[in-house]
Amino acid sequence: MFAPAVAGRLARRVLAPPTELTEREREVVGLLAEGLSNKQIARRLFLSEATVKTHLVHVYEKLGTDNRTAAVAAARASGMIR
Repeated sequence: MFAPAVAGRLARRVLAPPTELTEREREVVGLLAEGLSNKQIARRLFLSEATVKTHLVHVYEKLGTDNRTAAVAAARASGMIR
């Protein structure tokens, strides 16, 4: 059982999942495109490696990819990164 407001938000996300990357996700995929490792990205952005991995999971989901190379290619193709 969910409150009506929560149920509505969940339904909207399931029916139309977000496809735009957040600013932080764009930063992470941009650094990924530069060839940085998760550890290097974490240091550059002052994040934990676990947080970087979480951002990458969201990037993969939003871009419909399952690996780093495909995510960078999809982000470039869609104009999200240079």
